[in-house]
Amino acid sequence: MDDIVEASGVGKGTLYRYFPSKQALFLAVTFEGIERLRHELEAAVRPAEPPALKVRRIVHRTLAHFWDRRFFFSLIHRSEHKPDGEARQWLRHREALAQIVQKALADAIAAGHIRRVNTRIATEILLGMMRGVNRYRTAEDRLEDLVDAVVEVFMCGLGTPTGRRVTGAAGASPRDEA
Repeated sequence: MDDIVEASGVGKGTLYRYFPSKQALFLAVTFEGIERLRHELEAAVRPAEPPALKVRRIVHRTLAHFWDRRFFFSLIHRSEHKPDGEARQWLRHREALAQIVQKALADAIAAGHIRRVNTRIATEILLGMMRGVNRYRTAEDRLEDLVDAVVEVFMCGLGTPTGRRVTGAAGASPRDEA
């Protein structure tokens, strides 16, 4: 708290008036950052453009949001699995983000840009892909390359027709003989 007082130029009493504990400050910062991301995602899906492009915008805005905020990214996942009120608050904020993604995927399905899938599960897959890419990216990675990779894998998958046939994955058909 002393570091924050020094960096912000406010008195310690003022800081404690608004944030009675480190935990209260942590939650305020976390939820404000998540709200900012929610507004960015809402803006990403607002333009009148094909739904598949909105999916790309979601990926780009999400990865860009955390690009220079790696510390923030790790903070928001700190309390995700705690069985307390803090986790419930986080889950409410996360659900608002998931709803935006789920609606975009439903629109993409309706437009024929994505095959018929469970949008809740597809949303979790896409969010998980973005989380993994952000968490394990390297200093050499470029934002646009990661956006391209996530969108490519999500929209097209990695399996070849032969691989889908071997695993019995959906979408494999006799005409997929390679």
